[in-house]
Order: sequence, then C-alpha cells, then structure tokens
Amino acid sequence: MMSNYSLPLFMQVKENAVQDLNKNLSLYMPKLIHTKTLILTTDGLLQTLEKKVVVLLKQLLDFEIITVQESSFDFAVDVAKKVAMNNISLIIGLGGGTALDTAKYAAFVANVAYIAIPTTLSNDGVASPVSVLFAENGRKHSFTSKIPDGLLIDTDIVFDAPRLLMKAGVGDTISNYTALYDWKLGCEENSDRPNDFAYMLSETAFTSLLYSEAKSLTTVPGIQMLAQSLVLSGLAMQIAGNSRPCSGSEHLFCHAMDELFEHNIPHGILVALGSVVACRLQGRDHHILLDFLEAYDISVSPKTLNITEEEFIKAWMFAKEVRKRYTILNKINLQPEIFRQMYEMLVKECK
Repeated sequence: MMSNYSLPLFMQVKENAVQDLNKNLSLYMPKLIHTKTLILTTDGLLQTLEKKVVVLLKQLLDFEIITVQESSFDFAVDVAKKVAMNNISLIIGLGGGTALDTAKYAAFVANVAYIAIPTTLSNDGVASPVSVLFAENGRKHSFTSKIPDGLLIDTDIVFDAPRLLMKAGVGDTISNYTALYDWKLGCEENSDRPNDFAYMLSETAFTSLLYSEAKSLTTVPGIQMLAQSLVLSGLAMQIAGNSRPCSGSEHLFCHAMDELFEHNIPHGILVALGSVVACRLQGRDHHILLDFLEAYDISVSPKTLNITEEEFIKAWMFAKEVRKRYTILNKINLQPEIFRQMYEMLVKECK
C-alpha cells in the first residue's frame, strides 16, 4: 500500500532569504504569484523586522496582515474561514510557534498553500505536520496539520533570536535519540507500526547535528545545520504519519511538566532534560547526550532550570499517563527513588 504525504517544495537557509519569495514562487508555485495572500505574525514583530517586512511585502500585490494574539484552536479555525470566504490562496507564517502553528493549521483546514518564515529555530514544529494550539479548556493540544510548502529561513533574522530558544532547537533534536529507541520498543512489544524511511530521517537529523563540526549558533553553517536537522525531524513525522520518530518518553516527561506545573522552560530544553533521563532508563550511556549539550553550552541541570526534586519526581511518575504511547516507561517498575537518584545525578554531572 502506497502512503500519501506531501513534502516542502523549497527550503532556503541563508542570508536575506526573505527576498527570494517571488523567485521560489515562480520556480515551484507559479500559480500563486499575484494571488491573495494572508500573513500571520505576532505583535511587535512587524516593527522589529521592519526592513525585512518591507522586502517581503514588496513581492506581494494583494495581501492582508493579521496579528496572532494567542495560538488557539478557535482563532486558527476563524482564520481558515476567512481564507475560504475571501478566496485567499496562500498563507505566510512569520514568527515563532504562535504564528507558525496558527498559520499551518489554518492552511490545513482551508486547504491552501503555506510558507513558513520562522524567526527562531526553537523546535521541530517549524516543519512538522502538527500544530500545538490552546483548546477551550485552556490546555494545549496537538492537532493534525500540514507541513510548509516552502520555508524561507533568513539567517539575519534567526541570529537575533534569543539564544535560549536556539539552544532549545538543539535540545528538541537530541530527543530523537531516545524517541527512536522507544518507537522501536513499541514496534517490538506493542502494536506500533514501523517506518524505516521515517526512522532513517529522524536518526539522520540527530546524528548530523551530533557529528557536525559547525557546533555554533552564531554562524551561518551552524544555523543551516540546525535548520536542516529540525526540518528532517518534521519530515520524519510527516512520513510516519505520527510523531513517534521524534517523541517518546522524554516528551511524555515534558508534557507532564506542562500539565502539572507552571514554568517558563522552553520545550526543547525540557525534552533535552527528559532525553538524558530516558537514556539512562533505556540502559544506555547518557554521557553522549551530556557531551553534546555541553558543546552548545546547554545545561539541563534541573536545579539550574528551577525544577525541584519533588516536581521532577512527580512529573516522571505521571508521564506514562499523559498519553497512550508505549515507551521505556511501560517496561520498568517506576519508583520515586529511581528519579530521586536521577535528580541527584543530574545536579552533580550537569554544568
């Protein structure tokens, strides 16, 4: 049986990538030139990126700009309705997760083209087929969405992103290491469905960053490598038809933290912490991950992240209940003492 999925038509990761919008539309999506376009962005970004925005808008004849205040399901659906009722053919997301998740879900519902112009590379959502949106209960939920038809990753813009968010992008990529182990476990011992090609893409996303000589978030080659890894992760999920290639027990811990406690720790940093712990639970050497994180000056010490021992233990004990996903957490006898020791180990070993 053949699988049906779409892949991006183009991806530019370079200086002044924004100025190549029309060039790429002409090459890959010529029917969209001069059609109605809706730009979704976030408050203040048009002013912060004024010069880049001017370059972008000069390439569009008929456009409207909407500021996304909150990435909610209801708002995204309202945008999709507007797109359908006004014969809009293209949605451009300009910003971080709030703008991009809203844009790609609206494009998915309205069945129109979507181009992503991220302002940071904080997680694999930049190219994943999933939108994380707030539901009526005020909690975040993951909704099936679409990957971008094109990506313009302007390194001039990305360089100005908060360094912590860029580090989070690295953290989100290393989660593939433990997620793939959990996925394989789920295929062998549960009813999970394997996909060799998606597995390979996810593994490549991690290893290309792990063995890259460009371990820097302040150079164009370093940003290009991170962008490629995050996009490969997104494509792996698209091909697998779910998030298993990039989401395992480490993400369950992250989601448990989100549900149980108020915190401001970036998603990618939390899953990086989760990956180190999951790696130990899987019986593997976690130092490969700690050394990798140290190369990017990323600390996942729970103490540094202001996670108390009690919160850490409670989140891990609850993680298995977050969603029905077979992981290493289903294989071991979970005891608070296990995670108490993990907490102490991390505080001691993480710089």
